[in-house]
Amino acid sequence: MGKRQKRINRKDIPQHIPELLQRRTVQVVLRTKVVLNGDILQLTADELQLQDHRFGKHILPIDQIEEIIYDMEAPY
Repeated sequence: MGKRQKRINRKDIPQHIPELLQRRTVQVVLRTKVVLNGDILQLTADELQLQDHRFGKHILPIDQIEEIIYDMEAPY
């Protein structure tokens, strides 16, 4: 099975909230080019709460996020 990455830019995050809440693991690229990998605990139009895989909790304002990336299975 192949995998594809889906990228959601900052301005499109509010429209994709239901889709993102269904994902197990995402990568969050900040505007400072720092990348955080973890599970979404809560997501609103203003704020993202992420738990990384070391059980650290991060609260990120949406305006600090460049994009959110997640993997999905390719149809082939």
